[in-house]
Amino acid sequence: MESQLEGFLNLLGEAERAGGRVVHELTDQAKSLELREMLRKVGHDEGYYAGELAAHVRRLGGTPSMKTGDFVEKVRAVGDFRGKLELLNRGQRWVIRKIEENVGTVSDAGLKAFLVVMAQGHRVNIGSLEDTLKQGVV
Repeated sequence: MESQLEGFLNLLGEAERAGGRVVHELTDQAKSLELREMLRKVGHDEGYYAGELAAHVRRLGGTPSMKTGDFVEKVRAVGDFRGKLELLNRGQRWVIRKIEENVGTVSDAGLKAFLVVMAQGHRVNIGSLEDTLKQGVV
C-alpha cells in the first residue's frame, strides 16, 4: 500500500474516532431528546466510517492506526454547548475537504466509492445539526 494513501486513510480514521468520542460526550450533555437522537445517529456514522477506513487500509495491505485525533481536546476546551456543536460541524467540514482534496488520487474503485459516500454522509449530518441549531433545540 502506498504510504501517502495509508497516511491519509489513517488520518481520517483518527479523526472519525475523535468525532465519535466527541459526539458521545455531547449526546450525554444534550437536553432535548431530538438532539440526543440526532447525535446518536452521527455517532453511529462516525464509528462506521472509522471501522470501514481501517478495513480498507488492511485490505490494501497497510496497517490501520488505532489512535484518536486531538479533536476531542479541542471540543472539550470550548466553554459552551452550542459552541461545541458548531465546532463539531467544522470538524465534519474538515473531513469533507480532506476527502475532496485526495479522492481524485485514489485508484481503488471500492475505496473511492466509499470516500464519496462518506463525504456525502458528513454533509447530511452537518445539515441535520445546522437545522437543529436553527430551531434552538440544544
